[in-house]
Amino acid sequence: MKKNIIALAVAAAVAAPASAIADTTLYGKIHASYDFWGGDVAENADYSLASNSSRIGIKGKEAVSDNLSLIYQWETQVDWGGSGEGIGENPRNTFVGFNGNWGTAIFGRHDTPFKDVRGKYDLFGDTIGDARSILRGRSVGGSDNNWDQRYNNTVAYITPDVGGFQATVAYVSDTEADINNNSDAISANASYEMGGFGIIAGYEQHNRSAVAGEEDSQNAYRVAAQYKMGGFKVMGLYQGVENVNYMTESQANAQGANVYGGEMDMWGAGAAYSFGKSTVKAHYFTASEVDSVADSGANLWAIGYDYKLSKQTKVYVAYAAMSNESAIRSYAVGYKTGHGESAAVDTADLGNDNNAFSVGVVHKF
Repeated sequence: MKKNIIALAVAAAVAAPASAIADTTLYGKIHASYDFWGGDVAENADYSLASNSSRIGIKGKEAVSDNLSLIYQWETQVDWGGSGEGIGENPRNTFVGFNGNWGTAIFGRHDTPFKDVRGKYDLFGDTIGDARSILRGRSVGGSDNNWDQRYNNTVAYITPDVGGFQATVAYVSDTEADINNNSDAISANASYEMGGFGIIAGYEQHNRSAVAGEEDSQNAYRVAAQYKMGGFKVMGLYQGVENVNYMTESQANAQGANVYGGEMDMWGAGAAYSFGKSTVKAHYFTASEVDSVADSGANLWAIGYDYKLSKQTKVYVAYAAMSNESAIRSYAVGYKTGHGESAAVDTADLGNDNNAFSVGVVHKF
């Protein structure tokens, strides 16, 4: 019933008279790929069809005074042959807010400003080479970290663009999708663009109610930069994380773990060259060892070729490979990224390698 109601609402919006939806836009993105998986954690002939953050949405704006407009957006992930998800089952950025020459304020579900630092310059976003498979972070002896998130309960303010400078700050009242307010987060970024140069930096802190023997906050910061000249583009990103596992030494000892709290660094660099309708690109990302845990890092590299069929449609091929150092197993190509499928996360094989080859199509409307 829920799916049918949403589908009827979308159809009604499309069929409505133009005057009734003059400031409302129906939009979307189809991103499908066929992936071939290899390495230590996949069969040689393992393959799958993926729908990679494909989406449909409605957005609009109404001027309510000379310097105040109501804005709204509803967006949901949809399946184009991979996950089997229906409309409305996996909501994306969905909010209501206001804007004017003073900036923009939104309330609802939204990507964090910290996430946007990566998204702005990731050359392989939503594909098998997505940098989030490194940058989301992995714990050693504790739960996964939660960077690059989209949260409910978000209130955010975005400054106007002033000479190429813009900043965003957001507060998430509960990161656990309940109403107990046992955990919250603050996130912010600031960016500057001029000509072919751009730089953006972000900070995020996750807080939770005190748990005996554990840290009550986790922090991360990242900075990314890009330079474009002619058909060439180069980018780089650095990220640091504190309290990787949310555990103190006493809790780790009680669990028989050999790691607690800890810090780690991630960094990466990439380049792309466009000529005619073609683009060739590559990037490399690495995660350092967690403090006091030898051989707990990982490395990701990816190469790809894009070809534009039109302004709205492109096809591509890509290859990505992940290698885990000998004391870790949980980094995997496509894992917890915008790509609809991922290499298996092995629960026993320390130091495994995994890789994938992908053929995809992207269409925006």
